[in-house]
Amino acid sequence: MASANTNNPLRNIPKQVILLSFFVQYKIIAMSEQALNDINQDDEISLGEIIDFLAGEWRALLLAATTVMVLVTGGAFLFGDYKVSGLIINSNPSNPSSGAFDFVKWKYFQKALPDLASELVQSGRVKSDAEDMFKRMSRAEWWDKNVVPVFALSKNDSKLLGSISKELLDSSGTLIQYLVVDCSGSTKDDAEKNLETSIEFIRSGSAYLALKGLVSGIDTETARAEAELRRQILAAELEMTFLEEKSRNLELLRKRFNGNSAGAGAVGQVLDPKDAVAKYLPLDTQLVAVNADIYGLRESLVRHRNTQMQNLVIRNFLAKAVPALAQITVGPDLGNELLRIVSELRKDLDAEDLVRQQALTGLESNIGSILTSFGKGLQTSVAPQARRASKFALMGALGFIGGGLAMLLFVLARRAYVRSGTVKP
Repeated sequence: MASANTNNPLRNIPKQVILLSFFVQYKIIAMSEQALNDINQDDEISLGEIIDFLAGEWRALLLAATTVMVLVTGGAFLFGDYKVSGLIINSNPSNPSSGAFDFVKWKYFQKALPDLASELVQSGRVKSDAEDMFKRMSRAEWWDKNVVPVFALSKNDSKLLGSISKELLDSSGTLIQYLVVDCSGSTKDDAEKNLETSIEFIRSGSAYLALKGLVSGIDTETARAEAELRRQILAAELEMTFLEEKSRNLELLRKRFNGNSAGAGAVGQVLDPKDAVAKYLPLDTQLVAVNADIYGLRESLVRHRNTQMQNLVIRNFLAKAVPALAQITVGPDLGNELLRIVSELRKDLDAEDLVRQQALTGLESNIGSILTSFGKGLQTSVAPQARRASKFALMGALGFIGGGLAMLLFVLARRAYVRSGTVKP
């Protein structure tokens, strides 16, 4: 549709057939020239001889050309495949975060989906009637040929919209409006069944890969965050111990020098608290600053420990989610299983435990977003009926020309043989 190959009349004819046809025609012409030279190398052929030749052999030439044309056309009709096309429409392409496909995502799916199809075939998780189609989808070249992404802006559109900003042009050019999926089969039912299988695999397989990436990303991020949280908590506790000791010492100084607590600040001198002379600030001011730092550290420790509790909840989720990735390879089914795990973990928590509830809500939101993007976020449009993939008119024309040239070669060779005296007429 969006590709230039769509308008090519030779697109659906195997390249081997076209190349063989051209080669046969070339050999026939070359042998015909050689036969004409053998008829009489010294004499020129007159127009009358050509007319006499055609008048005597036109029936044989026409019969041979017609016979080959009928055979080629009939063979294409009997053994040619049916073809059907479908669209997977990205309902929200303008929002890459919520849309199922954009340029970057599709390049990943285009490489990962063949591996997933091959893995499903090898593990025996494919239905017997869909195994042949999955074997085709396990080859990377099938995806390059049969699944074509159509972007929001083509090259011509970019030229017409040259006045808009380059940033907007670049971002719009990577948005995928829909995917064009082409499938074929020996019968109409086979072609339509293959299309249904491929579209369903693209949707469910992409959802599975997205959920797998989500779980793997959460696992990696949680492991990295745990080590960093321990470091931050230890540093905050050590700093708070120092500040609490400093606060106690300042209290002792204020009691000891009760009448002289104003310090250097009493004369109106402006001092930087971080400066070396900050110790000469009024004791009350120093106490306020130290206690403010202590309160800040306590708040940070509370936040860090809350994050630790959330990571513990996420770890409990991962302990059940990771095995599910190996057992369930259908995207929607995997998503529903992950949501069930979240629901079970939520039952074990108090409703007032907002910290742990927040972690589960985040997981639930991310999983639901992926299921929506690859479920309701993708709409399918299929051609009303499968059609023949072969171009019968073109195949018949090639057969007619090839049959006529083959008979012409035979007649010329026979006459050359007769004239040479090897065979008497």
